[in-house]
Amino acid sequence: MRERRNSAQGRESRDLILETALEVIGRRGYGATSLRDIAGEVGMTQAGMLHHFGTKENLLVEVLRRRDAATREALAEQAGAEPPSVRVARRNAEAPALVHLYTNLLVAASASEHPARAFFEERQESVHDVVAADIRQRQEAGGMPAGLDADMAATVMLALSDGLQLQQGVDPSIDIAEVLAWTWEQLARTDPVDRGGAAATS
Repeated sequence: MRERRNSAQGRESRDLILETALEVIGRRGYGATSLRDIAGEVGMTQAGMLHHFGTKENLLVEVLRRRDAATREALAEQAGAEPPSVRVARRNAEAPALVHLYTNLLVAASASEHPARAFFEERQESVHDVVAADIRQRQEAGGMPAGLDADMAATVMLALSDGLQLQQGVDPSIDIAEVLAWTWEQLARTDPVDRGGAAATS
């Protein structure tokens, strides 16, 4: 009984930390938020807070995981005609500090030994599959060229999205959602070209 109670309390503390971290980083900005800031708002010591996550990097990864879960839930509740990547970009525009957190961890995770590496590898595969599936659905509905390589296009869109988020850190005026929407429009009206350079024929 005591073990179940302790486990439930641990989950509640973990959830509180993640929700607080999301709110504090979103309000203050990633660069201006320290672990001490988050711990202070939660009402814990830094050591007590990290007891639930092990390291700062693990905590930040879980913050991003929580953000992604909230985004998936919001998209499911608000279905629309726009591609998922565009809708996600519009939602991200409302929380630039979390985009900053994402890009900083993404760059750091390019090192194979970084604790966030596995998270980004799994996330990239998952997002790629979602985008590719959306393209195939649009192809079946006649909204995109049947000869378009869905997997290749998904890879391009994912790379473009991440690249734009990095670039926006230098030039905040970039409207990522509009650039992605424009790119989708070009894909929808472009005749696919085969690897030999000739236009694909059906």
